[in-house]
Amino acid sequence: MAAEPSGSVPARRRRAAGLSAICLLVLAGCGLDPGPGGTAPAPGSAPAAAAAPVTAPSAMSTGHGTVATTKVPLYWVGTAGGEQRLFREFRDAAEGPTAVDPIAAAAALLTTSAPEDPDHRTYWSPVDQVGSSTSPGGTITVDLPSEAFRSRLGEDEARLALQQLAHTVTATASTAGLLPQSSEPEVVVLVDGRAREEVFGSVRLDRPLRPDEDLEAPLWLLDPRTGSHPDGAVTLSGRALEGVGECRWTVTDEDGATVSSGTLPTVPRGDGTVGFRTELELSPGTYQVAVTGRTAEDEPAHDASTVEVAPR
Repeated sequence: MAAEPSGSVPARRRRAAGLSAICLLVLAGCGLDPGPGGTAPAPGSAPAAAAAPVTAPSAMSTGHGTVATTKVPLYWVGTAGGEQRLFREFRDAAEGPTAVDPIAAAAALLTTSAPEDPDHRTYWSPVDQVGSSTSPGGTITVDLPSEAFRSRLGEDEARLALQQLAHTVTATASTAGLLPQSSEPEVVVLVDGRAREEVFGSVRLDRPLRPDEDLEAPLWLLDPRTGSHPDGAVTLSGRALEGVGECRWTVTDEDGATVSSGTLPTVPRGDGTVGFRTELELSPGTYQVAVTGRTAEDEPAHDASTVEVAPR
């Protein structure tokens, strides 16, 4: 079995730090004790105390306070430049099952929610109980019921599904301040409390997962999100990897006619990405808002949302 790709460690550190600055997840407490399940088991050995699956009220208690979350980052599968890549959305934690910590909440929400963009998808099946723990060294243990892996996937799809989870829980842990700055986060996945299980019918969990940054889409449109928006100013914002150039936005109507377009000024964010933001004035109607660019390898990059602007 091929080894799980580890990605670029320096890039991963930079992007984890940058993500902390933009996510709308607030840690209202003075810290998080890993507790008795806080040290992840070594791959290949049974855990001394598996992360206990829990179902909890909407406030996520840490033992030292309450983690109040409004948004968590979820990663979905889409197509970019003809390749399968990961796209991020921020979603309300309250939309899905809740848990005693933000990592478990994000993992549960990854299985129960659906991407807002109809061009994106997920390989996970819904579950309502997830356990998690974090070690002082930055190892995150996630315990999922076997039902989460119900889909039968080929090896490539299974590894992409596991990368959905790895990106989601490490990004959430970073934004919640649960990872040491110098750590190289990795994820140990348990199935019903058991290590080294085969999942999706094709991949054995015989080593920790690390987020592979090369699987991230080079260009993300974060706003406007697919759905209804009030008449007037619509915010367009997103992020691109450093090296993506010629970034532009285009708005087309239901007939495919261009309503407006322009160049997107980008601002370096110090984490290996650049951000962009502009305001659009749209009258009532249905539109496709798209952003495009070209990667350093001269490959096209694209993302889009379909929005309905309703009268006030």
